[in-house]
Amino acid sequence: MQRPLLVVDIQRGHISEYNRFIPNGVASIIKAELFNPIIFARYVNTPDSPARLFLENTAMSELGDAGMEMKINEVMGGKVPPLTQYGVAELPEGYGAKRYLLTHNTYSCITPEFEELLSQLDMDATGIYIVGADTEAQILKTALDLFERSIEPIILAEFCGSHRGLGMHERGMSLLKELIGPDRVITDYMPLRQRWERAKK
Repeated sequence: MQRPLLVVDIQRGHISEYNRFIPNGVASIIKAELFNPIIFARYVNTPDSPARLFLENTAMSELGDAGMEMKINEVMGGKVPPLTQYGVAELPEGYGAKRYLLTHNTYSCITPEFEELLSQLDMDATGIYIVGADTEAQILKTALDLFERSIEPIILAEFCGSHRGLGMHERGMSLLKELIGPDRVITDYMPLRQRWERAKK
């Protein structure tokens, strides 16, 4: 059964004391081999990005902050393509899943290249589980963009957070419940995991 997981922007520059629990948690659910395919996204602040154009922000443009967090890098496996490689790259299969890396330069992961990947994977009849950072920005915008394309976004709230603090995370979660529906924001992942693990046997 296809159960896609989108791992959003768990990069060094998006991890702080407020959401440092995310990488270990996400790595553990990937290792459980319950998701397929797994799409890792990373934000790179390119010279032509809106953040540069309108905010004059140069953060997340170098490996120091734009590089993947160590635990996520481990479950991605192999050599991660350089920051200059944009769009979608196929990664070696692992953890029972096809794996991809999407590099984007906007809040949303929904780029033309990502939409092309979705069409190839034929996800029209299934939802996409979403984890990562930041809840009030990348997670929110990506979920809304999927929702408006009639692809159901399902947020695993335990594995999302904001490097700006708990208040920003909670604000993002509140908006998500209102805009995509509270049933699509899963606050307790364990019953789902237990059901999926039983179905594997």
